[in-house]
Amino acid sequence: MATYQRTIRRGLPRVAGGEPWPSVIPSIEQAERVETVPAQDAPVPLIEQAEQVEITDTQDGIAAVAPAVGPAVTLRRGLPRVAGGEPWPNATPSIEQAERVETTDTQDAPAPAVPTPPIERVERVEIKPADATVPAAPPSTQQGVAVETVSEEVPLRRGLPRVAGGDPWPIAETATVQRVVAASPPVIPEEAASVSPVVPRESAAVAPDGVGEAPAATPAATEPAAASAPAAQTPATPATPAKPAKPVREPRMIGSRPLTQWVKWGVWGVIGAIIAAGVVVLAARGVTTLPGVPEFVEKYPGEYRIPDVAEPGFPAWARWTHFLNIFLMVLIIRSGLQVRQQQKPPAFWTPKKGGKKISINLWLHTSLDLLWMLNGVVFIVLLFVSGHWARIVPTSWEVFPNAASALLQYLTLDWPTENGWVNYNSLQQLMYFLVVFVAAPLAILTGVRMSEWWPGKAEKLNKIYPAPVARAIHFPTMLFFVLFILIHVFLVLSTGALRNLNHMFAGSDALNWVGFWWFAGGIFVTVAAVFLARPLILAPIASLTGKVSNR
Repeated sequence: MATYQRTIRRGLPRVAGGEPWPSVIPSIEQAERVETVPAQDAPVPLIEQAEQVEITDTQDGIAAVAPAVGPAVTLRRGLPRVAGGEPWPNATPSIEQAERVETTDTQDAPAPAVPTPPIERVERVEIKPADATVPAAPPSTQQGVAVETVSEEVPLRRGLPRVAGGDPWPIAETATVQRVVAASPPVIPEEAASVSPVVPRESAAVAPDGVGEAPAATPAATEPAAASAPAAQTPATPATPAKPAKPVREPRMIGSRPLTQWVKWGVWGVIGAIIAAGVVVLAARGVTTLPGVPEFVEKYPGEYRIPDVAEPGFPAWARWTHFLNIFLMVLIIRSGLQVRQQQKPPAFWTPKKGGKKISINLWLHTSLDLLWMLNGVVFIVLLFVSGHWARIVPTSWEVFPNAASALLQYLTLDWPTENGWVNYNSLQQLMYFLVVFVAAPLAILTGVRMSEWWPGKAEKLNKIYPAPVARAIHFPTMLFFVLFILIHVFLVLSTGALRNLNHMFAGSDALNWVGFWWFAGGIFVTVAAVFLARPLILAPIASLTGKVSNR
């Protein structure tokens, strides 16, 4: 009988180092009839030892198979073809590795042919034993055992087509399988538990044309026998689900350091400050016991008489400029730190008339600087017009010994006698003069040098006053303001808080809570402004004088 070949798609090898799978063999469409002849005495081969199957035509439709010899090869096994079945392939030889597995009947007479459905071409594949021994004979060959043949439909797993442009393989979705049911199944030895049982000639499934070769129906035929020996399969133990790992929280960063490190430094700083203050107080008290020191303190009590041009009290312009100075200084310090630490600004501002694009934090810092300078100009003008300049401008050389005496009294925690409603002590006068007439102008000049207002083409002026010098002075000046504010607030609250707050916030020398509530309201407004100074709030304000963008 003539046969023909079709091209088969080849994939990865079934064994390590092997050829692509399948090998160059007759395509599945050439198989016509698959038939196995049961044998009683011949041994059944192990699947790993099968090598090659040869199919030849005969006149009566029965194929003669030539034996082949080859080394034992281990087949790769995957998922089962039917639900609940064994891994595939199950006890089937690979096409290019199968020898010839043949089973013969106990009698010499040829086995009767199995009736097949009408197919154009039918061949027979006989399986010949290799090296393994045959387990117990099928129930049909045992004496006194009732058997019956049952046909059932078994679903097949379908995958990729074997030929280009073909249907999924195998073509049929189900296959008819005949199996023998015995009243008392034979006991399968443990040695043969891993060997596929012998399938009688009557139970061989005949695949329809185009469905597949004999191994496609083998798992379904051997599934009942495998189910009768549950000891050959070990149930898988369900894996215990692992507990999900807790997500690691990112540390909150302030600048380039985490918040925890800042807190740690703050705690150690407070502890160090308390220890240092204790040492300083003990040292100052020791100094007051030295010869001549008590007489010096008595001669210079800490203040001297100022000119009569300065009237007592604090007018309204002094109180309002003082509050605006607090408000603007807090925002300037905060925005300055943002400019110094920013890596990627949240928004940018460009002037309407054109110019360099700057970050919105720098725009806020320079805008606050302008308001702060305007407030300072108003304060200085009214200070000299009203005559209150004598309160913060030294008018006698006695200011220095009195300032030293006042400092010694502060360090010993024996506060000097003072009356801020009329006159400041000499130490206060020197500090206020230094803040208003030295530190403030220095901050303005260094800030202007680093801003866009400074002319970039003034080469001679830039050589005289380079930007790195301004930058090296500007930041320490800001630190001086921070230190002054902390000490100033501490002394205000520790040397008669209610009276001092009444002086500057209520304009009264009385001892009541009016000045305190004004002070509390001013602190609330300042904190709220710090909280609201965000790009979402600043963008509409900045757009009045320029263009705000994200890039």
